Amino acid sequence: MATWLTPFLLGLLVTAALLLPVLLRFRASAGEANRRAAALEREASELRRGRTQMDEDQRSVLQFLKEFPNLARDLFGGYAERQLPPTLLHVLQKSLDPAQALVLVRRGQEPADARFVVAAAYPEGGVPRVGTEMPLDRGELGFVAESQLLASREDLNTDEARRRIKPGPDALAGMQPQLMAPLVFDHETLGMIALSRPRRAVGDGKAALRLIAQTAAQALHAAAASARVRVTGEMDGLTRAYNKRHMEQALSDLIQRGVAGVSVFLFDIDHFKHYNDTNGHLPGDKLLQELVRVVQDSIRKDDIFGRFGGEEFLLILPNTTMEQATGAANKVREAIAARRFPFAEKQPMGILSISGGVAEYPHDGPDGVGLLRAADAALYEAKRQGRNRVVTAAVARQGLPAPAGPPLAATPASLAAGAASPPVRSFRVAVGTGKRA
Repeated sequence: MATWLTPFLLGLLVTAALLLPVLLRFRASAGEANRRAAALEREASELRRGRTQMDEDQRSVLQFLKEFPNLARDLFGGYAERQLPPTLLHVLQKSLDPAQALVLVRRGQEPADARFVVAAAYPEGGVPRVGTEMPLDRGELGFVAESQLLASREDLNTDEARRRIKPGPDALAGMQPQLMAPLVFDHETLGMIALSRPRRAVGDGKAALRLIAQTAAQALHAAAASARVRVTGEMDGLTRAYNKRHMEQALSDLIQRGVAGVSVFLFDIDHFKHYNDTNGHLPGDKLLQELVRVVQDSIRKDDIFGRFGGEEFLLILPNTTMEQATGAANKVREAIAARRFPFAEKQPMGILSISGGVAEYPHDGPDGVGLLRAADAALYEAKRQGRNRVVTAAVARQGLPAPAGPPLAATPASLAAGAASPPVRSFRVAVGTGKRA
């Protein structure tokens, strides 16, 4: 038995020695195959996820493009310039659904005065708040405004961007936007959009935001141009004060809105025809321009002032009682009387003076036309009583004397003017024309 067992065992050992490398190679090959199969499965899974994401992005982009004409219509819906930022914010919420969003507009044309102002913000009451002013050339805002390129958070964190970002105050404290887009029209940055965590996928968001920003910039430019045309049409060409059309509309709007205590001061320049006849029409035009500046320096920000025709002017005083309006009117009169206008000493009264009437709604008139009629009657009474004074509509109705202006030095011209009759004036209102001697 020992004779054949030994060769048998030796054969087994040889066979095992020969088969073991084969088995090890097979096991290694099987392991490698398993690893490759697992890698292929992971790649296939990533491809499936990528395909799913691509399909989702494609659907969201197609949906955005389908909705964009309506979004553009909202932006070009005839809104005033100040209404565009809230409209743009609504478009951003509808299309990208950001967790935070800001719409900023540029204010000030001079470089020293230029700045961004937060015009609309989501959520309301967040930081920064509406009305917050930010430097135009500092921080990430300044970098995007200067480069005029849409930037993501990754773009802003690159070394090149960091080198170009000028240090400054943390204008966006409380917000780290993922996307920032400048509103650029004709190489000018009109404003800025900043978004944090957009939750509605439209690709990577850049293409959608770029399209929105370009459309918004065009709408903002169009609204600003329309506002300039509208204002130009409502301004007096000579004095750059509001014209009669604007003043009548402004008065009507205030009354229709129910603003409390609307008063008006209607006045004209005493002996203006004498000024023109003596000095010429060019000095007369310059006089009107300078008088407008004097009045504008003497009134409140909320008051509305304009040229009503010829040498006649109207001042509308919202939220002002008759007593307050009379005080404001006399302040204007005194400022004009104290001003050393060119050739004022040649006037019959020795100075340049005005006469005017004050009326208050609704005590002196049921509407704008009635109020202006009452103020004009008071103005005529001021002329009749000797000029350089303010008369209220109530005093004019009662025929009582009004306080005169400051004492004037007697001159031959002023003495002669004392006996002169009131000048002929014309008064035109929306319902017709009245004349008086």
